[in-house]
Amino acid sequence: MAAPLTLYAETGWVSPWVFHVMTALEEKRLPYELELVPLPIPAETKARLRARALIGKVPVLAHGELWLTESLAISEYLAETFPAPGYPRLFPADLGERARARQLMSFLRTDLMALREARPTSSVFGARAGEPLGDRAAIQAAELVAITEHLLTPGRTSLFSEWSIADADLALALMRLVANGDPVPDAVRNYARAQWQRPSLRAFLDRATAPQPA
Repeated sequence: MAAPLTLYAETGWVSPWVFHVMTALEEKRLPYELELVPLPIPAETKARLRARALIGKVPVLAHGELWLTESLAISEYLAETFPAPGYPRLFPADLGERARARQLMSFLRTDLMALREARPTSSVFGARAGEPLGDRAAIQAAELVAITEHLLTPGRTSLFSEWSIADADLALALMRLVANGDPVPDAVRNYARAQWQRPSLRAFLDRATAPQPA
């Protein structure tokens, strides 16, 4: 790997998309540097990121002359630049399972807005939300659980025949419920908690749950 990898993350450690990219880097066992950016991103920093990556937000992955935003674009790039068998997979080898993984990850990025608002990522890593789910968020929570139950196979700790980055994204979505004490079936809770112990996820989670400086 000639060019170094740098991940631009945010100082609050609450971004689900930084979580996705860091998990991908860790899963690939790639060395990388971390650059932390405060939120809101200062205008000068935003302009610098936009000039290199087109979009001035985090996460940004810098790999040589390529600066890239959007978590799915980044993990796809890592999967193709550092492919199996030389590096661990991020996406299933089976084409149908790979398509399903992409479908699920797209859904998690474009839907569940009421649930994400009621159970923000900060409530997973820090202070709990406290308030019961409203009607719309509860409907979305039920849909999320139903999708998970449909995909889970008893006795397996991943959605598909092998672990994929979709497991990380789904686990974080489910932990919006589990960490806040919302009722979920045991199998769903156990799946999410099992993912939470995976070393590649812990790279982000240990930082997110560490005491923040005053």
